[in-house]
Amino acid sequence: MPPKKAPGKKGKDKKKGDESELTTVDLLNRAALRIESLERQLMWREERMMEAISAQKELRERVMQFHADFTKEKEEIFDVTADMTRQYKGMQEELMKKIHGLEATITQQRDELELARLAHEETRRAKDEAIAIKDAEIAEQKQKMEEMAIEFGEMLKETLDKMGERIEVTSSSWENETGAPIMNRLQEFKLNVAD
Repeated sequence: MPPKKAPGKKGKDKKKGDESELTTVDLLNRAALRIESLERQLMWREERMMEAISAQKELRERVMQFHADFTKEKEEIFDVTADMTRQYKGMQEELMKKIHGLEATITQQRDELELARLAHEETRRAKDEAIAIKDAEIAEQKQKMEEMAIEFGEMLKETLDKMGERIEVTSSSWENETGAPIMNRLQEFKLNVAD
């Protein structure tokens, strides 16, 4: 509210020349009016100042509230970020453990596969050696059997020859009595054995 002008100023223009003639009462009235006007201005300024102080206080409270909200939000963001970072690191460590575990499993299975392959090759080599040994034994046994068959044939031939000689000696005495059929039968038997 703008300051009010004193009511006695209109008469001032009329009494320009009479200023010296103002009485003490007029001077006091004028001073009282001026004091009243100044008091009103002071009250108006005090109201404005109180409104400004109230607005400043409200603004400070709002700024402090904004600052508190900002700090709270910042802490919440920091907590969320820390929690997410912790979760990320936990998941990363878990995945790294899984990767290392799977790599170890792969390495172990490769080693087992290599050992199985080596064992298979060793078994095949041992089987091939055993087959070769058995084949050699079979060939040796066949050779022995053939040699034994030849020896047996020779022994049988010798035995038959000796028996034939004995029979001849004995049969010459019988030949006179029985004839040639026994000799023929021995001769046939000798031929069959030699074949």
